[in-house]
Amino acid sequence: MQRVLAAHPQSTRYVTSTRHHCVAVSIPFHRFLLQPSSPSAGEPAPSSPAFIEVVVVRAGTHLFAIDVDAAIEIRGPETFDRPSSGTRPHLTVRGHALRVVDLRQAIGLSAFAHGCPAMLLVQAGAETFTLAVDEVRDIESVPRHKVQPAADTSLGFCSHRIALGALGEIPLIDPTRLR
Repeated sequence: MQRVLAAHPQSTRYVTSTRHHCVAVSIPFHRFLLQPSSPSAGEPAPSSPAFIEVVVVRAGTHLFAIDVDAAIEIRGPETFDRPSSGTRPHLTVRGHALRVVDLRQAIGLSAFAHGCPAMLLVQAGAETFTLAVDEVRDIESVPRHKVQPAADTSLGFCSHRIALGALGEIPLIDPTRLR
């Protein structure tokens, strides 16, 4: 399975990825739907149960990973819809009001006020929501054995961690636990 992701929404760089191969290319767009497509001749076989592919995001100086299967779309800078007093922010995407989960606020940093520099649309069961972050970085493909239970469970939405080579071990977000 191949997906197209905007690795750096502020720029024109995007990444195409299979479970075993990533290629960065420049094009003049900053929003991409994550759509499966058939691999081209000569590309590696589609996903393997031995590997997990994750999208790496940044909130403040903290890195997190989220399974690429939960990612629907990467969006560039966004301005939240004006919430009514006492309600959480939301974003209207193609006519649907989606709740905004602010990853900065979830980890104890200052929340985004009225918008964010990058956003990931996430599917968690039957719910779709937006994850507000400082940056959507890259896609990483790693062997599943590099996913381990988290020793520190202070982040209730990250029960596992994943070893990502030069990035070290980072928390793996469980989107069903983000509220």
